[in-house]
Amino acid sequence: MVFPVKARDLFPDQLAREQLSASQLADFEGLWSLSSDWHEAPNERRGGWSGVSRHVLNDGSAIFLKRQENHLCRTLRHPWRGIPTFYREYLNILRLGAHQVGTVEALYYGDRQESARWRAILVTRALDSFISLDEWNVTAGNGEPLQRQSLITATARACARLHHHGLQHSCLYGKHVFVRRMPAMGNTYQESDVRFIDLEKLRQGISRERVRRHDLDQLLRHTDGWNDGDWNIFHAAYRQQQAALQE
Repeated sequence: MVFPVKARDLFPDQLAREQLSASQLADFEGLWSLSSDWHEAPNERRGGWSGVSRHVLNDGSAIFLKRQENHLCRTLRHPWRGIPTFYREYLNILRLGAHQVGTVEALYYGDRQESARWRAILVTRALDSFISLDEWNVTAGNGEPLQRQSLITATARACARLHHHGLQHSCLYGKHVFVRRMPAMGNTYQESDVRFIDLEKLRQGISRERVRRHDLDQLLRHTDGWNDGDWNIFHAAYRQQQAALQE
């Protein structure tokens, strides 16, 4: 038997609600029925699907609209029924924000359960002034050495802050780490210029050491364009940030 769940319509703050309202998109039905091209083709699995669209609001800013149906994950609180993966991602976005770890900005989360269908929506602000670490390595990785070093250092510091709170990204690839297209000030990047995306699998780890080993091993295996010298810079900056956070 499927027990119905009360519909959720969640906004992180009033400004997010007002911005979506100005484009007549502050309700589940309007967002679900919005006609827009897929930014990422829908992923279909186990009787459900999930897809991402890009949409420009009336004020000219862009959002990513993520819609899914029957894409669930099991949790300790919901081991049998599960919850929409976008709901977990929404909560993880808020969690990183509370810890002052860079990530996307959530504007809305909503879900509806009808009979055997469970639909969910997550709206985030587009990171238009950012590119993925993989893309940066391809387009700008061979540029100014000081700029390259500062970006690697900023990425290491952001990872150290994430792991300091015992949080494991669980899918820490270069394509899921976003950095600004240009330096914030001269050749210096600030830690806030590094953002983690795709947080559906982020979780509290058993220990900081296990979290560190898991994520950094993934980053090493799935990030192209860094040589041994770059990784030495990364690990030195990571250890330095770790020590500073433990003081």
